[in-house]
Order: sequence, then C-alpha cells, then structure tokens
Amino acid sequence: MKTCLITGGAGNIACQLSFTLAERFDRIVLFDVAEQPIGAIGAKARFERGDVADESQLAEMFQRHQPQAVIHLAALLSASCEADRARAWRVNAHGSYLLLETALRFACPMVVFTSTVASYGGMLPQVLADDTPQWPEGLYGVTKVAGERLGNYFHRRHGLDFRCVRLPITISRFAPLGAASALASHAFISAVREKRFSFPSFPETPLALIYVEDVLRAIDGLVGADSQALTRRVYNLQGMTATAEEIAESIRRRLPDVELRFDPEPAVAKLLASWPGAIDDSAARRDWGWRAAYDLEATADDFIRRLKNDPVR
Repeated sequence: MKTCLITGGAGNIACQLSFTLAERFDRIVLFDVAEQPIGAIGAKARFERGDVADESQLAEMFQRHQPQAVIHLAALLSASCEADRARAWRVNAHGSYLLLETALRFACPMVVFTSTVASYGGMLPQVLADDTPQWPEGLYGVTKVAGERLGNYFHRRHGLDFRCVRLPITISRFAPLGAASALASHAFISAVREKRFSFPSFPETPLALIYVEDVLRAIDGLVGADSQALTRRVYNLQGMTATAEEIAESIRRRLPDVELRFDPEPAVAKLLASWPGAIDDSAARRDWGWRAAYDLEATADDFIRRLKNDPVR
C-alpha cells in the first residue's frame, strides 16, 4: 500500500492535501499534536495524534506505516515562535532534524518540506532569486533556513530525496490573525463577512502572493516530479504580484458595497514595504513544470465564492 505521511496534519493545507494527493497514494496519514483536523479530510486519509519532536513517536509512525513520501508541514508560525523560542526551536528545528533522521533510518524515499520567503531578510531586491542570501529577522525564518540546510545535508551526504518549496504570502481562509503576511487573506475575508476592511499598508506596496489552491498544486507537482530533472533541492514559488490597492480594487469590483480604506500602521507598512514584490520561480518552471493557475482576478473570483458559500464564521 502506497502511503503518504503529512506532519502538521490537522492544519488547513494538510487537510486539503488529503484530497489533492488521493490519486497518488492509497493511504494518507495526517499526524499532529492537535486533537482533531481543522477541516474535512479525504476518504483515503486517517488522522493520528503525535508529536513530531518526539523521536519514539516518529519511529513508531514510520515503522507502522512505512510511508513512501512525507510532506513536512509541522511548524509554529511567526508570532508563536517569538512568544516561546524554546518550543519553536524544539518543534521547527529539532522536529525537522528528527523527521529527516527517521526518514533516513526507515528508508523513506522522499521528504517534501515547506519553507517561506520569511527565510530571507534585510535589504532584499525587488525580484527575489532562489539564491538570494538568507538572513531572516524572525525566529520562524531562522528555523525554516535550518530545515532547508538540514534537508540539503541529508540529500548530499546521505542520498535522501529531499525537496522543498519556499512559499510567498499565501491567500487562505485560515490565515493567522494579526500577521502582516495575512493582510491579503483578511482583506477578502473581512470584505465578505463584515463588509469592511482597513488596510494597514500603503496602497502602492507591491506584494508577492500565491493562492492556497496553487500551493496544493505545487506540492502535488513537486511530489510527482522526476528526481533526475531536479537541478536543486529548494525552489522559490511565485503566484502573482499585486499592490494593496489592486487587491482592494479586485474586491470592490465584486463587492461594490464594501467599505475599504487605507490606514497604514507604521511598523506593519514598513515591514510589508521591505518584502520583495516579485519572486523568480524560473527554476521550478524549468525543472518540474510549475505554473501558477491563479492570478489576482481568478483568485478573487474563487476565494470570494468560497467565502460566500462557507457557513463557518
């Protein structure tokens, strides 16, 4: 039986991947410390509780399920990392090390890791390249760089088929509250549910974005890619570039009665303005045929439709 193990299995992306990956795997095991998944899971999926930073629990999972692939999504996000640095390092960094070590021990053929543009920092170019120096300013980004470097080490020294995508700002229904990176998501969510939104950014700030449906497609595409065609182990992704004003206009065209305004918060606006407005994902396009399917207009159509049909508040 061909099995895929997904850590961080209670989260939004993991739950959706349990449907997306159903054609590739006979069984999908969602592994997380949470009590239950945040949403519905596919018919081929099962949820099991456990801690990615517990070596014995990981070994038991690999021994019992013998996965052919692991999608490693388990991580504390930015605010949680800063609130509890010790726990963040244990889960994000040590947990990633244990996962890679266990995958090697049980001869798991593939590990796919999700990283982030938060792994960069400082003065960045407007178009971010795969090999732009990474000097993250937050602990979340630091742990993601650690995961990338560990994966490259296990690949080069021990032959583990490690694959990674760095995600830009993701537009998703489950974007974290209070995070600067969640601005685009909450603009849509608040517009549909509250009929208003105040942008904490400057209108002209360009943002590199990706819709969650493209994230699912990208992970599925990387899982299915021919290893011999991969010229690198870590790939940047780009979905679209849009200014905050363009996001607002896309919402107004679909929801003309919504109240949208700009009220820049200095710290948030400065942070967003420091991020790259575009990402060079030509290596992913060349090596495994990555192409974003959703531009801003397609994202707005699909996301607003889903939010209107979603009874959860």
